[in-house]
Amino acid sequence: MKLTTKSKYAVNALTDLASIGKDFPVCLKEISSRQNIELNYLEQLFRKLRIAGIVKSVRGRHGGYKFAITPASVSIKDIMEAVEEDLDATHCSGKRTCIAGKRCSSHELWNDLNEVVQDYLSRIYIFDLVDSPINTNIDTKEIN
Repeated sequence: MKLTTKSKYAVNALTDLASIGKDFPVCLKEISSRQNIELNYLEQLFRKLRIAGIVKSVRGRHGGYKFAITPASVSIKDIMEAVEEDLDATHCSGKRTCIAGKRCSSHELWNDLNEVVQDYLSRIYIFDLVDSPINTNIDTKEIN
């Protein structure tokens, strides 16, 4: 799960969309201005989000983008999967990145870390970010 500006900007833009455009489309130019994200870059991200079924575009004078599904059902993991090419944070798939095509001795460590990160991000939804900041502390007991 490579954390890039794609993910950060997509999450920020969708949080903005969820807080402003409840049932009506919002122009990307407005989101671009509020979030200080280059419009061309935002258009690329929203194209991917549309293909993933997270947002839909509305044409016309009062067009823009709105959620295709409720923001309460869009997880951060969903967003990252839509805009990123690779969600493997550790790049330890156990074959091509390891020694001689075999799993490295620390494979389980990296694999478990990747699973914890993905599980955590799958439990946070856009709507959670709209009204209040979330508790980002991870209880280490949850990892076991």
